[in-house]
Amino acid sequence: MGISLNPGHYLLQARSLEPDNPKFAYLHGEYLIKEKKPTKAIDYIESFLSEFGPDANLQNLLALAYLNLENIEKAEESIGNALSKLPRSKDFLHTAFLIKKAKGDKISAFHFLERIVRMDDQPFQSFDIFWEMAQLLNSKTEIKKKINLLEISLSLNHKNTHVLEELILTYCEIIETGIPKSEKAQFVKDLYRLKNNPMLPNLTPLTLQKLALIVG
Repeated sequence: MGISLNPGHYLLQARSLEPDNPKFAYLHGEYLIKEKKPTKAIDYIESFLSEFGPDANLQNLLALAYLNLENIEKAEESIGNALSKLPRSKDFLHTAFLIKKAKGDKISAFHFLERIVRMDDQPFQSFDIFWEMAQLLNSKTEIKKKINLLEISLSLNHKNTHVLEELILTYCEIIETGIPKSEKAQFVKDLYRLKNNPMLPNLTPLTLQKLALIVG
């Protein structure tokens, strides 16, 4: 008899040895989601919760499975159950962010990211969080806040060309609007500083062209 190379096979074996162990249930549910089988993951997790009672981590995983199916209502219900037990879990708050973002509720999505930053002992190491926050800000009234978040993101990951490009384009956007001359001069100065970034050659020709038009 051959040896199975399927991780799911061993996860089920582990579950059979300790059927009430939520850690094994989590690993198997996570495996099903990674294998793009969210419906099977939902059936599996809900069966476990029904048999052995609530578990916050499994309810968070259930929310992610529902999110994979774009069932926002059930995803919100599941993450609500998880957060009611562990309201300060960064993983749960990030799941809530993903759900609100998928729903199109940018205000609530931003709120959940802010909660993560406020809870973090070392918030200025959270590159992904600041980048995700910046992605939620698209209106002209939020552009200065977006620049601040992109600047923080770039300082945390200075070789990230996506952040550099978006920061330059956002500076160009605000400079081209009708802002006071004193503010415009400062933004041009900040943009000129980015001209010396060693990652500049990796940006798109359009971005480089816009940069050259403003700072030469």
